[in-house]
Amino acid sequence: MNAKLPSRLSQRPYLGDIMVPERNSFGVLRCLMASLVLISHSYLFYSGTSAAEPLTSITGWSLGEHAVQVFFFLSGLLVAQSFDRSRSVLDFAVARILRIFPGLVVCVLLTALILGAVMSTLGPAQYYLSAGLPAYIVKTLSLSTGSAPLPGVFENLPLGNRVNTSLWTLKYEVICYIALALAGAMGLFRSGWKGAAILGFAIAMLAVFVTPPVNADDYAFTDNLRYFVLFFGPGAAAYFVRDRLIISAWALIPLFALFVAALGTQLTELATALFLGYAALWAASKTFGPLRGACNRMDLSFGIYIYAGPIQQALIDTVPGIQPLGIAVAAFALAVPLAILSWVFVERPALGLRPKVRAFVTRQTGSRPVNLV
Repeated sequence: MNAKLPSRLSQRPYLGDIMVPERNSFGVLRCLMASLVLISHSYLFYSGTSAAEPLTSITGWSLGEHAVQVFFFLSGLLVAQSFDRSRSVLDFAVARILRIFPGLVVCVLLTALILGAVMSTLGPAQYYLSAGLPAYIVKTLSLSTGSAPLPGVFENLPLGNRVNTSLWTLKYEVICYIALALAGAMGLFRSGWKGAAILGFAIAMLAVFVTPPVNADDYAFTDNLRYFVLFFGPGAAAYFVRDRLIISAWALIPLFALFVAALGTQLTELATALFLGYAALWAASKTFGPLRGACNRMDLSFGIYIYAGPIQQALIDTVPGIQPLGIAVAAFALAVPLAILSWVFVERPALGLRPKVRAFVTRQTGSRPVNLV
């Protein structure tokens, strides 16, 4: 395969050809998607309604929602690869926990203990003694909600009492991880089961459309879960067929036509997942100059995603007359340094603990990790 790789890459690469960081720009795309969420939320926080966000009136989803859709597709693809390369289900779980929770814990504590105290209308003593403070920390870190309020913080803003709305998607991300791990534990990553896995996914996707669509404003937990699985699932499926999936700009034409034709119908979500997912694969096959190397060295996407919301609300609360564009520019300028600090001092060191945790678990259990591949 290595001898044929240059010719394949010079023509139309297969997804399997670009699944190593040196040959893909997934890091660039993740940072771009986090930035688009930031831009979109600048309109949401400014107006207090998602109707003001870019693209909502055209596609029914905001720019930020489309960015999150791409996030979940890429997550399905890359997390499936992570599971495939893990030594055991426990090893995979450790990797996922170390990727999300250290950075999240630091962000939540900084927001609650420092930013909240500064922005609250309550005095310091009243703020720190309020039952709402530990409630925010527990609810947010348990991923039970991304809408927990802090006492006296952002109460009178257009999107009042919302501290960090972006965090609400993390619960569904983790659920998708668990579902993938269960599927892997049942052997669906073994070569003989790949066909069954793809068939099972196709049946599950068809089952989604048995019931009529629900208005997004009325989504319950199960509706949200179905929605996110519709984007995470195709990403995981793409990994299964990576050695047969050709990446070509020409394929975007019929997928875009399907996307446009399906708008407002029961097939909207699936058509969107297929078009945006494949468009992400095509974009990831491009080099993006020095950005690829920079994003491979520092993955700032998670930091931008989790820090932007509180910064944007604080800007609206403290800078009179600031407009959405100004909110976006200022928030980006503040979120990127925080994301760099988070990556350098929290996220990357946490990821470096994986071998040590793996060795510790092996010593405690007295057994060798099980190879899942």
